[in-house]
Amino acid sequence: MNAEDNIKAIRGLTRIALPSDDGYLFRLGVALYSFASLSSFVAEIISHLDPTVNRTELQAKTGGEILNAFRKSVKTIKADTPSVGPIGQAAADLFEELNSKRSDIVHAYPITNTVKAQILHRRLDVKDKYFEVTNEFLDSFISRLHDVSDKLYDIRKIVRPDLGD
Repeated sequence: MNAEDNIKAIRGLTRIALPSDDGYLFRLGVALYSFASLSSFVAEIISHLDPTVNRTELQAKTGGEILNAFRKSVKTIKADTPSVGPIGQAAADLFEELNSKRSDIVHAYPITNTVKAQILHRRLDVKDKYFEVTNEFLDSFISRLHDVSDKLYDIRKIVRPDLGD
C-alpha cells in the first residue's frame, strides 16, 4: 500500500473532521512521539545519575514530574561530578520549555480558522496564551528536541562512558 492509500485508510477510521493538510497531521504525530522518546531518555539519564530511582515508574509520570526528578538528580550529582551541573541545568531549562509547548499541543482544541481550515487552537487565559498550533509552531518544536537530546548524550558520556553514543 502506498503512502496516499495509507493516509486515506487512516482518515477512514474516524468521522471526526481532520485537517486536510496531511503534513500537519504528520507533524503532530512526530512532535508527540518525539517528545515521548525524549521524556524516556530523560528518565534514562535520571536513572544513571541516581541509581535508586525506578526508571519504569518514572517513565509513567508526567513531563513536569520527570523534569522535577531530573533537576533533583542533577543537583545531587553535581557535588561529585561538577561537569554535569551546567549541562544538566541547560537540559532541564530546555526540557521545561518544550514540556510547556507539548502541553500546548496536547491541550489545544480544534477550530475552523479564518481560512476555513481545521487546526488546533490553544487558549489558556491564566498564562495569556491564545494562538493556533501552526505548522511553523510544530516545526520549531520538533527542531528543538535534539537540543535537549544532545545535552543528555553529553551527560551520559560523563556518567556512563561505557554506553557510548
